[in-house]
Formats: sequence, C-alpha cells, structure tokens
Amino acid sequence: MYSFFGVDPNKVECAKTQEWCQELSRFKPEKFRFKIHPVKLEKFESSQSFDIILLIYSFYYFSEIESSFEKIHELLREEGIAIIVIAIKTEISEPYYYVNQRLDQRSMLFSDDLHQFFSEHNISVHQEIIESPLNITECFQKDSHLGKHLLDFIVGANTTYFSPSQLQVLLDYLSSNSQKLEGGEIMIPTSVSFYYFQKKKEEEIKNSMEESGVRSQESGGKKEE
Repeated sequence: MYSFFGVDPNKVECAKTQEWCQELSRFKPEKFRFKIHPVKLEKFESSQSFDIILLIYSFYYFSEIESSFEKIHELLREEGIAIIVIAIKTEISEPYYYVNQRLDQRSMLFSDDLHQFFSEHNISVHQEIIESPLNITECFQKDSHLGKHLLDFIVGANTTYFSPSQLQVLLDYLSSNSQKLEGGEIMIPTSVSFYYFQKKKEEEIKNSMEESGVRSQESGGKKEE
C-alpha cells in the first residue's frame, strides 16, 4: 500500500484536500492511503521517514530556508528524494511579492534565495528551469470568472477588495509586461525552478566528511610551507 501525507497549516484547505483524497482512494482502496495534517512543516512529527517529499510552491510560506530544509532532511529516508518547485522572480511575480510583503510583513522566497542557500552550504542539488508563458487574456475581461481567479492567483490575494484604481494599476502593470499575439491572446512570461535533492547514506556522509578533513589538512600543510 502507498501512503501519502499532506502538511498545510490552513485547516479549511486541509479539510477540502482530505475529502478529495477520500474520493480518490475509493478507486483503489487497497493501494492508497491519505492523511492530511493541518500543521506547519516545522511542527509536523512522524515516526516514519519518506521516500519522496514534494514541495510545490511551498517555500513561499516558510519563515526561513535553513530550518525548513533541516526538517525536510530529517523526514527523508536515506536516498529519499525531495523535489522543490519555486518561481524565479520575474515581472509576473512582482505583484505577488509586494502585496504579500505588505500583508504578511515579510519577504517572500524565490529560486535565487534557494540557489544561494544550497551554494553557501555546499548542498548538492540538480536544478532545471522551465519557462512557460501564461495566458492572461481573461484578466482584462471585466466579467470573466477565470480572469478574476487569475488575478487573485497572480497577486496572492482576493482582488474583490481592491479599489478600482488599485485594480487598474495592476492591469496596467500586466499589460506593460506582456505581449499580445496575432490571435489576440495576451501572454506574460513565467519561469520556475525544479530542484532535486537526494539524501545521502550515512556512510557516504562520513566518507565525504573524511575527504573534506583530508583536503583541509592538506590545505593547512601548504600554508605552513
């Protein structure tokens, strides 16, 4: 049987996800088991380790990278894999960044922040970048429900509460940073990073530390000369 665990501090969304998972598990009840935990990742406790941990646009909501990554590393089994999907800061992410900075009083994390963390801590990861334009044509159609949901997604907030002038500023910004195609579609570029991290075996970590110690001693010896 395959076990799936979800972690999210939003209790309402957790309840919705749990209902969806229960519906899904009815197709193969003997193969799948789902459990959703309404807690922050840092507070999540489990007696078992995991083969795969998916963090799809999750790092935006973490207070800091180091403690979050330590928790991920703790939850992974040896040779387990963590897959992190996070946006690259581009024109389309600017509204989200500034709106949430104002609402939450903190800066959001983007791909460059993770890349810097991995580099500074000498953590081996594989990175892939996917570029895909987003069709925002519906955003400019006043009575479009899809357009409303897209705008909410872009800024990470309910645009129902935007004043007409605030909404117009947002639309003007999107218009100036997008491209109108011959068919009339309005497209804006988006880019995301996929980071793949595999937890090493304890033996590999030990060997790596020993090799690092040897290199450090060699370096120290050269300095004495």
